[in-house]
Amino acid sequence: MSNGGAMTIDDYLDALLDGTPVAAEAVGIPVIEAAPSEPALARFDDVALSPAPQLPPAPAAVPPPVQRAPAPVQAPATAVAAVPLPTQAAPTSERWLRANIGRDSYALELLRVQEVLRPSPIVAMRGAAPSVLGVMNLRGRVVPVFDLGVWLGTGRVQPDERSRIVVVERNDELIGALVSAVEDVVTLGRDRVEPPLSGSDPGAIVGIARVGNVPTVLLDANALFG
Repeated sequence: MSNGGAMTIDDYLDALLDGTPVAAEAVGIPVIEAAPSEPALARFDDVALSPAPQLPPAPAAVPPPVQRAPAPVQAPATAVAAVPLPTQAAPTSERWLRANIGRDSYALELLRVQEVLRPSPIVAMRGAAPSVLGVMNLRGRVVPVFDLGVWLGTGRVQPDERSRIVVVERNDELIGALVSAVEDVVTLGRDRVEPPLSGSDPGAIVGIARVGNVPTVLLDANALFG
């Protein structure tokens, strides 16, 4: 130990080596208090909680692609012929040539009429039917001529200035029908034609039409003089 009672550094070290407790202040060694050691486990209420670091937002989850079922394969369309819908047939119109037998009115389909002639010389035929007047020469063609009144049973036609011979086509041949007079051509729809009387033999009659106040009997040229 040095003079004055102050312990030197060497004395302090020797004392420490000998195990003698010596205060550090006795040799003028400054005492630096160490920071208290942190406990191994800090209490929850003794620790200041710092805000959690802000992490970048996680990317939005991309939904997996939807697996769509394959579209059903359609067979190629087969062309189907359009079926027309049934419609009500409109009444067709036909043109008729009206002629008189005495006071009675008859008509022949105009498409069957070839010519209307004035009475010409007729050559009688022996042994012919009463309704057959004979034959006439029509531009080198022999055409039989009938009295339409006799054939219909209404009476013989008396030739005069108004009487005519109507040449019609019947089954690819020409025949002449003597009538009292030719009136006109009329257009008749089927809705204006009434069928013949039921229960009777119509013969050449295809219907009856009313033109004005006079009923007109419609005749089938193919059935005439058969």
